Amino acid sequence: MAVDIFVNYQDWLDQQTMPKGQKAALVAAMTLFAERGFDGTATSDIAKQAGISQATIFKYYHTKQDLLVAVVKPVMSHFFPKYRDQFFAGLASCSTLEAMVHFIVTDRYHFIMANLEAVKIIVVELLTSSDIRQLLKALLLTDDTDFLAKLLELFRRMPALRADINAVDLLRIIAGQLICYIVQAHYVPGLLQGEQQDLSKLVAQIVREISQVELPDSEPV
Repeated sequence: MAVDIFVNYQDWLDQQTMPKGQKAALVAAMTLFAERGFDGTATSDIAKQAGISQATIFKYYHTKQDLLVAVVKPVMSHFFPKYRDQFFAGLASCSTLEAMVHFIVTDRYHFIMANLEAVKIIVVELLTSSDIRQLLKALLLTDDTDFLAKLLELFRRMPALRADINAVDLLRIIAGQLICYIVQAHYVPGLLQGEQQDLSKLVAQIVREISQVELPDSEPV
């Protein structure tokens, strides 16, 4: 069976069999939610941007909150990748703690940059929307794969990993550092030195934080 590897939202949307008006609503909602925020965007604004009526929006989504969830769910589903087998296989092939962190950082960095509008919405709405927080929880703890448990299991193969690190710590440290870098790159790019150099430093910082012993800055993997 072919694996549905998600590259960016527009590519995913192009492959979906749904009415043209529904697709237009999703694209417009993503753009406006990213620019103005959820609370700062009215359904009339979305309808105008999409070139459809508000009635068309409510035909497919009963509330603006339902539309928000429809916009971000595909991206969230693939951030903790829907193609988990490939992601975990790549992680399992790494032979050092640094290589594992490098794999995750570069893999998810490119995913975030390809879906930057949606990621901006998710980061903001996680602070205020219980629906988005519940969606995140459901995606992390699925019936078929406990993403966090599998992540920790793979990292525990490395003796250098701190004994007190748990799965939530790993996710918080890696995702937190990566999101902070994305925010910095978006809002204060003048402080950055270049993507490859910055990501290498980011990897080194994460490795130092989760290691048993402090490691020196290293060359790019």
